[in-house]
Parts: sequence; C-alpha cells; structure tokens
Amino acid sequence: MKSGPRHITNLEARALKQLGPRLRRLRRLRHLTQTELARRIGMRPGPVNAIECGRHLPTLTVSMRLAQALDVPVQALLSDAYAPYVCDFAGQDSPDARPLAETPAHDSAARASRPQFAAGAAAAPAARLVRLVPAAQPYAPALLAQFEDLVHAFLTMEDLCGVPKRAAIPLQLAMPHTEQGIEDFAMRVRGLFGVGPAVIFDYLEMFENAGLRIVFCRLPPDIQSAACYDAQSDNAFLFVAAHPAMNAERQLFHLVLELGRIYCFTGEFREVRGRAKPLDAEHVARKFAAFFLMPAEAMHATVRQVGVSRGAWSWELLLRLKHRFGVSAETFLYRLGELDLIAPKTLAALKSRIKAHYAATHNAEPDGSRRILSPNGRLGDLLLVSAARRECAALRRTLARHGVKTSPPKVKRP
Repeated sequence: MKSGPRHITNLEARALKQLGPRLRRLRRLRHLTQTELARRIGMRPGPVNAIECGRHLPTLTVSMRLAQALDVPVQALLSDAYAPYVCDFAGQDSPDARPLAETPAHDSAARASRPQFAAGAAAAPAARLVRLVPAAQPYAPALLAQFEDLVHAFLTMEDLCGVPKRAAIPLQLAMPHTEQGIEDFAMRVRGLFGVGPAVIFDYLEMFENAGLRIVFCRLPPDIQSAACYDAQSDNAFLFVAAHPAMNAERQLFHLVLELGRIYCFTGEFREVRGRAKPLDAEHVARKFAAFFLMPAEAMHATVRQVGVSRGAWSWELLLRLKHRFGVSAETFLYRLGELDLIAPKTLAALKSRIKAHYAATHNAEPDGSRRILSPNGRLGDLLLVSAARRECAALRRTLARHGVKTSPPKVKRP
C-alpha cells in the first residue's frame, strides 16, 4: 500500500525558506552558475534549482557535498549564526568579523577548530573570493555585513541581467615604489581609460563605463569610502559615502582614492622608501588620486592659459580653476604647490583661508560645487532591467536599507 505525500513540518518549512537564499548567496559570491554547482556535486541543475527556490530540502549527504563545493561548513547553509560571512575580508582581526571563506593561510587552523568541515574538502582558491581591501582600522562587523549585502546585490543583478563581470581595464598592475613612478603610473591608468592628460568632467560615468562597480551608500561618519577586489573577474567594488558632508568633489577624490588602494592591494605594495618619512599604501593611494585627477600637463596648461604668475594667485581665481578639475580647493592648492606653480607665501595665505573656511562651515566647500553627480547609475540600470524578476523586490529592500539611492538627483532650478 503506497503512502501519500509526507507532511512537511513547520521546522522543515522554515529550513526550506532560509536555506535556499543562503545557498544562492554563497553560489553567486563564488561566481558559480547552478549548472556548475550541480556538476561539482554530481547532480542535475533541476534539483539544485529546487533547493534554491525552497521547494526541496537536501539530504545530509547532498548538504555536505554543497558545503564542500562552496568551501563552507554545513552550518553555513543551515544556521543564521554563520551567515553572511562569505567574502574573504582580509585584514579583519576580530573573530566575529572573520569570513568562513578563509584564505589558504588560515584554512588548516580554521578547519581544525571546525569538525563540521567535510573530510578532504579542498580550499577555495583565493581567486574565487571577493576580498575587502584592508583599511587602517578594522571595520565593525555590522559594516562588514553591509558590504557583503551590497556585493551580493550587485552580483545578483549582474547574473539576472547576464552582463559581463570583468572590468574593461586591468586591475592587477604593480604600483611603483617611487613618487615619480606613482605619477607615471597614474598617467598610465588614465591611458587605459582612453583619456590621457585631458580634463574630464564626468569621471563617474567613465569609471562605470569601464565596468567598475560603484556604490554610493550610507557609511559611518568616520568612513568616507572603502573597496573590495573581485580577483576572479579582475573587477572591484568601490563604496563611497553618501551624506551631506561628502560633496561631489570629495566623493570624486575618494572614488579615485579607492582605485589607487585597489592597485596597492593587488600589487602587494608596502611603502615608498628613499625619503625622510616612507609613504605607506594609504598615502600612496592619495598621491595616485591627486596625480590622476590633476595631471601635471593639464595643470601647467591651465596656468599658462590664464597667464597667472606664482605670486598672483587670488582666492577667486583659485576657486574658479579648481572647479575645472572637480577637486576641493584644498586639494587643488596642494597640487599647485607640489608643481611649484604658486609662491610659498601666497600658498600659505590661501591655505590658512581655506582651513578657516572649513572650520567655520563644517568642511563645506567654498563657492559650493558646480558638479552634479548621478550616483549608482549602473546599479540603477541593472535594477530596471531585472525589475520583472522575482528577486528584484528583495534587492530593492536591501539597497534601501543601506541608503543606496538609484534615482537621479533632483536639480534645483534657479
């Protein structure tokens, strides 16, 4: 006598609802299709799809195979306590912030303390991990979770839309170890974008057209930007703070700064020697950003065109010309001094006035900003293309929760 369909318990129903999204998240962050994951565990794609959609619960054997293929403990599929640590966030010392996808250097020690790993499971190659570029101070666990949410959302939309994941410019280039080398390197990267020393009005569009993943989002007040590197796709996630204190000039500078940090990270840069105070990777990334945004050739040409002498710079002229390069007054003045285009006494007077203005206005840019950015342009495009898909509503909620706006900013009419 055949028995009827088995009744699914409430516990199993909750497990079905939770396991599918976790499995899909892990798979996408490993850059695996359902077909490839199914091949690795010896199944057809259909049953894997059924698990991800919450229609079937995997057996213990299948769960172990899935965990082994994704290089995570089985508990990462079954328990919220292990989610969502699926990126290799290098440089994070807190045990709570450490991801499950350890680099090979961590792997043996981690597995020794986690008997739930399947015996003989191979370490996921580092190239399959999205890695957070280390900062001067470790990020808080809540911020790590936010970055992972946003990485997952972006990768999901790329999958739904079937778009290329690789950046159009190479991101694995060795950062030179001399100041002149860094300046030459910045010009080389501009050449990869196809712009040379020309003054560019819309760097944001240029970066997104190159396939770089840029996210303007809510960040803590003491963090202006951050970056993740996706080695398998040779691409990056560049996170920039979206709050009133970050005007367009500061946002653009931090956007290029994070690109410089990516190159320092992929090239395993340590420091610039041969000077009284060696420059670490953070300072080198800032120099890269200044060289990239204000090429020496363009700066000299601009000064020649207006015919200003080294001692004749005025406050009004400084503000007028800095808008051309899309940088802050302070950054522009520093670059003038670096290129010896301004007399020391004039530089000191203008620098003092800028600092006084920033102190009185809580770092507001003098003369305002003449640039209007349209942040999250590519992200918004992908969201529109994938709007009809079932996952789109959840993606919108994720983006909204982290302060990501995809609508163009409203322009105030005079």
